[in-house]
Amino acid sequence: MNILLRGVLDLLYPPRCEACGRLRREPVCEECKAQVEMVEPPLCRLCGEPFDPHAQGAPMCERCRGRRLPFSIARSAAFYRGPLAGAIRRFKYDGQIVLARPLGSIMVEALNTAAGGIDPSTVEVICPVPLHSSRQRERGFNQSQLLAEEISRAIGKPVSALLERVRPTAPQVDLPARARAENVRRAFAAKQGAGIAGRTVLLLDDLFTTGATLTECGRALKTAGAADVRVLTLARPLPRWRVPVENQQFAGTTR
Repeated sequence: MNILLRGVLDLLYPPRCEACGRLRREPVCEECKAQVEMVEPPLCRLCGEPFDPHAQGAPMCERCRGRRLPFSIARSAAFYRGPLAGAIRRFKYDGQIVLARPLGSIMVEALNTAAGGIDPSTVEVICPVPLHSSRQRERGFNQSQLLAEEISRAIGKPVSALLERVRPTAPQVDLPARARAENVRRAFAAKQGAGIAGRTVLLLDDLFTTGATLTECGRALKTAGAADVRVLTLARPLPRWRVPVENQQFAGTTR
């Protein structure tokens, strides 16, 4: 694009930060990036739920103790709050795919720290959580696929659509926590000839709330013979111990 045309477009449609709306050249401004709160230890060894650092506790959260989950570890890069929550909504629901790169970079940062707990060198393939074909036609893209491509560029591992959503489901954001597992039960299956057997899979999505969707996807991958499934998401809600009591009825309703 030549300089004159770019100048005209900037005059007609001034570039703005997709998180705060202020006039900025980049999709997410430095002020908003500075407000992203990364998820830090101590965490549940399995699902990555953040623990109160001032409390005594076991290495796994109450929800994970005694459960057999189809993934060996789940980690989220940052908390779904503030400018990051706004950017994710713009990315996912308003079609602002220009946000894939800055949001993906947050996930790469988490992978490259000890807090991430997932060694990218041991991953063999990256699998985004699929949308149902009807939802993808409506939206025009799969946000998890775009984030997976950003991770792939950073760690040099291939992205492969190993799974398919075999039936449409209601949006998880519209359902209470207890209904989400039933909503996605048996909604995913491994694609024929996907070559999953014996491979270590990094299962990738934008949000981790109850973990229902990721559990079903992990189960489909393990049924197809995956050697190990590890989960990485961009964001998760604040843990309940950080949510004011009067707001706890709304906690965990981000998807």
